[in-house]
Amino acid sequence: MIARVTHGMLFDRLTQQVRELQNRIGMAQERVSTQKDLIRASDDPSAAARASRLHSEGADLRTLEDAVGLGLTMLSAQDAALAQAEAILVRAREIATQHSNSIHDTEARLQAAREVEELERGLLTVANTAVGGRHVFAGLATGAPPFAQFDDPAFDPAGAYSGPADPFELRSGPDDARTRITTPGNEVFTSALVALDELRLTLEAGTTPTDHIDTLAQASADLGAERSSVGGRARRLEARSSEILDGLQHNAGEIGRTEDADPIAAIVELQRLTTALQAALQSGRVLQESLLDHLRF
Repeated sequence: MIARVTHGMLFDRLTQQVRELQNRIGMAQERVSTQKDLIRASDDPSAAARASRLHSEGADLRTLEDAVGLGLTMLSAQDAALAQAEAILVRAREIATQHSNSIHDTEARLQAAREVEELERGLLTVANTAVGGRHVFAGLATGAPPFAQFDDPAFDPAGAYSGPADPFELRSGPDDARTRITTPGNEVFTSALVALDELRLTLEAGTTPTDHIDTLAQASADLGAERSSVGGRARRLEARSSEILDGLQHNAGEIGRTEDADPIAAIVELQRLTTALQAALQSGRVLQESLLDHLRF
């Protein structure tokens, strides 16, 4: 038996086709306006899952980028501070060398002691260096400076540090690799503070400071070793920063390939669907006219 196709059936089928075309045109217009091929998860569940994973990876890389940037900022501040500290000890050694011969009298050594006192104050200021309120030689702690002031009644250069005993570390890799950013301040500056304070007391007493030259040299070497360590950690973080940047660029490309629409292809598809809708609407008008002509007879 051959099924009879009526005008009503043709009209219903055409109406359904028009609705489908209108829906597809709406989606095509959205792709053109957003330049996205993946707008809703229902568009392509597999691609949506991949996009979600890529966005999560990108967020993790940006978190690492911020952490590495913080680390580099703090290490740079430490390097600058250590350079100042080394310069202070160079001047202290010059003073010790100059006053290690008999041509300087007690008054001259007292004047030199006052200069060393200012050098000691300067070293304490360097040791209390802070960036954004975070002390770079105290585990990035906030609040009161970690080193006591020279004028404090109970000032003791060997025990001037009261900051955290643990260094500050940050996550610098996707595998939870960590990088040490700080060294406790007592490990960095105590030998230098003690050397300066002993030099000052010796000069105040009018005594020849020959024995302090080697002590100051060792303290300077300690600062130099820490500065080398800071430089090594900074170089590792710079390399990590470059890797993260490459990872972010790759991640953005993968997201684009997963989500983004080809703008030309999207426009061509919109035009094709629009033409198909116009043809369907024209067919509907022809069908209506045919039905009216049929009803007249």
